[in-house]
Amino acid sequence: MTATKTAIEQLTITTLVENTATGRGLLGEHGVSFFIEAGAHRVLFDTGQGQVLCHNVEQLGVSLSPLDAVVLSHGHYDHAGGLKQVLQECVQAVLFLHPAAMEPKYSPRGDIGSPLQDVETLKNCARHVVWTEQPTEIVPGVWVTGEIPRRHPLEDTGGCFYQNEEHTRVDSIPDDQAIYLYTSQGIVVILGCAHAGVINTLDYIAEQTGERKFRAVLGGMHLRHASRDRIQATADAFTKYDVQLIAPNHCTGLPATTFFWHQFPERCVPCHVGTKFDFS
Repeated sequence: MTATKTAIEQLTITTLVENTATGRGLLGEHGVSFFIEAGAHRVLFDTGQGQVLCHNVEQLGVSLSPLDAVVLSHGHYDHAGGLKQVLQECVQAVLFLHPAAMEPKYSPRGDIGSPLQDVETLKNCARHVVWTEQPTEIVPGVWVTGEIPRRHPLEDTGGCFYQNEEHTRVDSIPDDQAIYLYTSQGIVVILGCAHAGVINTLDYIAEQTGERKFRAVLGGMHLRHASRDRIQATADAFTKYDVQLIAPNHCTGLPATTFFWHQFPERCVPCHVGTKFDFS
């Protein structure tokens, strides 16, 4: 499927949840949530753990209502923890997620899955559920990738992830997906954790859109345990797609983040709680 190129004239993206917070009254937690205002449409991408989202929304003076859609990047607790509360408060929102986001998920640290894993409960909470295994348009100009092909030899999920408590079934996290948005300045990409790999994600979006220049890449890149070769290959992908603004946060990790800041001193920017990006 090739996305229709509906350019968003007025676009702002606000970081509502992230590991770090800079600003009076704002709180950080291990997780991610982005609030997207695309013209007259409002989309929430991920919900963090659910402990600080509502607090930060109030502190930032952001109004989630009316909310058109909630998009889940994948089914880990630090992205889906606040999902039930958001759906109960924003009853008009349509939920977009991959089916595998509802499955049990574990790491060596224990249960890391979404608190909401029952499909019937989910359907009762959401006005409508859209399963996104393929690229899907959320609102005009805003797309979610669906499942991302894993092609790059250096990229993996970024850690040890399993489908069961005994750690006998490896979880490839097929539910990992990203958002991409059309603007007159180029494609803007928002990553949740990029368990599919940043390079794989950018390559797939370029394939779907036919674009070869990206305006921005924001979000978690899950490079905390990545080799230097993988981090360098990711930087090379940013150069390949002439990414004008790079805003790593959450699970990107300090080594990769500092590497990108060194490689792209004029393009790398912070992405902590309260950061607002205007692509209008």
